[in-house]
Amino acid sequence: MVVSRCACAPPSSCGRGDAMTTTVSFVAHPDDDLLFMNPDVLSDVQAGYDVWVVYLTAGDLLCGDGFPVCGMEYADMRIHGARAAYARAAHVANQWTFEALQLGGHQVATNTLDGTRVRLLFTFVHAAGGSDQTGDLARMVLDENFVAQPIDGRAPYTRASFIGMLHDVLATAQPDYVRTLSTVGHRETDRDHVDHVAGAILASLADLDGDGRTWVRRDEYDGYVIRQRPENWVGYWKDEKTAVWHAYRPHDPMVPPDAWDDVMGRQYRQRVFEAGDPWTPPPDFTV
Repeated sequence: MVVSRCACAPPSSCGRGDAMTTTVSFVAHPDDDLLFMNPDVLSDVQAGYDVWVVYLTAGDLLCGDGFPVCGMEYADMRIHGARAAYARAAHVANQWTFEALQLGGHQVATNTLDGTRVRLLFTFVHAAGGSDQTGDLARMVLDENFVAQPIDGRAPYTRASFIGMLHDVLATAQPDYVRTLSTVGHRETDRDHVDHVAGAILASLADLDGDGRTWVRRDEYDGYVIRQRPENWVGYWKDEKTAVWHAYRPHDPMVPPDAWDDVMGRQYRQRVFEAGDPWTPPPDFTV
């Protein structure tokens, strides 16, 4: 399924309308947007949209598991990678301004890319990886009483307060549409990462109105399974996606030199929930 609005041309020819369009993309780790939601997100950046990207975990690894880097040190490396990637996407200098936002009663760390409308938000929730293949997102999905402690020492989250914070992100940004990864990626033969699915479920719950219907249009993007699908992007946008990914990769010592090059010509948006559409979390989600 080709999801491009303008697959092989530079952004100036896409005719994407008002530059004040706002998008919010929720992803689990500081590379999921680059791998699975590009070139859509980077085309928003180049169109001058208000682009919010929310990293639902720190993308960390447990210290004590034998990794060469771990904890906040590794999380910070990945943040630097995300910043470099978005500076490349926007074709501007890699200069950022920090701002703490109060969202749903929580202080959330954000960075805005100077001279653009790009804002990155960091929750620092513990990710699944190494000896912990569950992660705190899945724990919140599966146990409403679980308390997730962000690795940077900020105030903890329960399922309800985390969803409330994400809902306030949407209320604050007022996006025209929302992106998540697939809420049913656990059903794929190439099963998606547990954080991808759990994060998508929590973000989708945040995008419900009081009647349990989709509040803001939400698009779901496939994760690992795209490796098994045909390339569906060529030309300008494939080249830009590749350049953006290569700007991130040197900052992440856990990523091999040629990792993920096979998805640079792939992006699959499989499900769209329009405002007012019903949505319920998948009852078969497990870790």
